[in-house]
Amino acid sequence: EGSVMITVADILALSAFERVQPLAVCAGAEGREVRNVGILDCSPDKDRGYVIYLPGEFIVSNLGFARDDPELSERSLLVLIGRGVAAIALKTVYRPIVSECVIAASEEAGVPLFLYEGAYHEVVAYQALDLIRRDGEQSDKGRILDELLSGHDPQATRAALYELAGATGSTVQCVAVAPHLLDECSLYATLDALSAALADFKRDWDVVEAVFAFRYHGALLAFVSYAQPPAGVRTRSETDLVARLLGIGPVSLGVGEEAPLSDGDMSAREALAALKTAQIENEERVSWADLHHDAFRASATEGRLFWRTAALHRALLEEHDDAHGTELVVTCEALARAYGDVRLAGEMLHQHPNTLRYRLRKAKDVLGMSDSPDREFAFLLGLVYLDHTNPLL
Repeated sequence: EGSVMITVADILALSAFERVQPLAVCAGAEGREVRNVGILDCSPDKDRGYVIYLPGEFIVSNLGFARDDPELSERSLLVLIGRGVAAIALKTVYRPIVSECVIAASEEAGVPLFLYEGAYHEVVAYQALDLIRRDGEQSDKGRILDELLSGHDPQATRAALYELAGATGSTVQCVAVAPHLLDECSLYATLDALSAALADFKRDWDVVEAVFAFRYHGALLAFVSYAQPPAGVRTRSETDLVARLLGIGPVSLGVGEEAPLSDGDMSAREALAALKTAQIENEERVSWADLHHDAFRASATEGRLFWRTAALHRALLEEHDDAHGTELVVTCEALARAYGDVRLAGEMLHQHPNTLRYRLRKAKDVLGMSDSPDREFAFLLGLVYLDHTNPLL
């Protein structure tokens, strides 16, 4: 996940492209990964069938070498499509000829084909390669945060946040940002708008010590470092920050809580978890405190011992189902999702509540809790299936 994340949409968003017209309709075309950029300037006869062009390359050409030859234009594009490149963009300067056969092959292979007006190929290549280099730097920052989130060391957290954002203040807050319809827009265009909004926010608030944003896998993370602790849990600056970030375009936000600099990794964890919920529920903004039960679930499931204990209980039920053809696992999970309400669990499974009660008595026997009250057993199942009922995981 820390590898290159440049997409066709990112390339088409470069200033070198002034006007772009898609010639073939390919599902998910803008989300295709781009690993390199290449310029097509000769026929396949002179380049051993275009063996130098590799899958994942974004190819630009004006087909000038074909000299208005429809057969050569068609053959060249068909060979290139067969190489599985990321996309092909044809500059309109020589009125390139694109046959119906080529468009059909493009759609079948999923290799998008575009006409464009704009800068020369060399400018496109320079801008694209610079963006790929920039993405490599962003991936390095992502790895720093991966290490930060893998454990909790206050000194390491402070050092990492200084390396990432130049943060030396008293507290830090993280906001996770994701554009709507990521496959159809440029993550880096959104990153530039996010960075500009953060710079304006820092200029207008004296309490802000540093701001920074970068790509973290498929999302963007914004960090704001404050010079002094807030007077309350929520501040006017947070309301203003959220409003500015929502103003950069159609995005979803996950807002972590402001935390001491040494606990900055916690704010990042909170922001990423809140963003997941915002995306699942199609909300513009979700804060960590808005998650309620799910916040406790996400916190509890950080512990390896917790995971092992829950997995052990599930395994006992699974083994009984395998040996006797019962349905204890699906019944117990439904009861956990229904917070112990047998009738609601029955509706989920389209089963009579008495059927579920019979199965739950059997599940009690399997887990050695035959004499336990139903409320205690329902509480246990809530823990056993905590990660399964958590939409954040």
